[in-house]
Amino acid sequence: MALTNIKQSHQSVISIEYRADFYLQLARLDEAGFPFLQAIELLLKTNKTSRKHILPLQKFLKLGNTIADSGYKAGLFNDFDKALLQAGEVSGNLGIIYKQLARYYGQKVKRQKKIKSQCYLPIVVLIIALFFQPLPALILNTLSGVDYLLLSLGRLFKIALILYVGFNLSFWLTLGKLKFLGLKNLVYSVQLKFPFISSWIITRQLNAFLHSLGLMLATGLPILEALPKSLNSISNPMLKNQFDPVVLATQQGGSLADALGDIKVMDNQAIQLLLVGEQSGKLAKTLLHYVKIEQEKIDLQDDLLAEWIPRILYLLVSIWIAGSIINI
Repeated sequence: MALTNIKQSHQSVISIEYRADFYLQLARLDEAGFPFLQAIELLLKTNKTSRKHILPLQKFLKLGNTIADSGYKAGLFNDFDKALLQAGEVSGNLGIIYKQLARYYGQKVKRQKKIKSQCYLPIVVLIIALFFQPLPALILNTLSGVDYLLLSLGRLFKIALILYVGFNLSFWLTLGKLKFLGLKNLVYSVQLKFPFISSWIITRQLNAFLHSLGLMLATGLPILEALPKSLNSISNPMLKNQFDPVVLATQQGGSLADALGDIKVMDNQAIQLLLVGEQSGKLAKTLLHYVKIEQEKIDLQDDLLAEWIPRILYLLVSIWIAGSIINI
């Protein structure tokens, strides 16, 4: 969902797919009337592959920890999940939170699968091209069979390595194995300043923040408690740092809409809607309505990305093959 001394965020050890399924099962068991501890015991019996994740959660629960803290310590929940579940525990509306989190992560899984499925064919085409390009040299005996395999597999390995590093470098430098290099502040700064990427990141993290805040307020959590917790959904600490004055202003009795109005990254339309929501006493409902509209826009952008990634891959493969033919 301080920040001059950037605080390291807690990362869940489970996949998004598992998390979506886990919350869905919890929501169903809650609807069936099972208390959380009994629900966990039932999941241990019916999901043997999940025992290594659920057993630590059960242990922390039996030690007297809350549901949110137990799952957080066990590595099942991240900061965003923990904040929402804490609100659910306080308000007694955990079932609603389970459903919201199941839907939230379920949509993420669906989007990721769509992108992956559309990337399979261009990746296969690329692999075929890697082995096809040096084939004429092999046929003409200017390249040995061993050299042909080494060349083709070497190129495949290099491309796979570049993609792997590209997808993971940001995490490695900020929270992973390379954080000792001290470059995390630079990475966070680039995320907020790089053209196109910055607006992409800011829009999604702000919507996650407002979504978290709306859910917490809807479960009955006071604004003074909900606001700091919901800010944990902002994963970029430098962006999160910009909202420190908002927390201070609300603690001093100020209006949330007025305080957010002083934040440059906030959308003016959102501020106006929040102002109406505060004045009407329906802030949570207004927040969630705005978040839903913004999420639909984000989903359209993500769907467009899912369509264009394969096209770009096809284009790059075509250019590379054409260049190889010209150079023969």
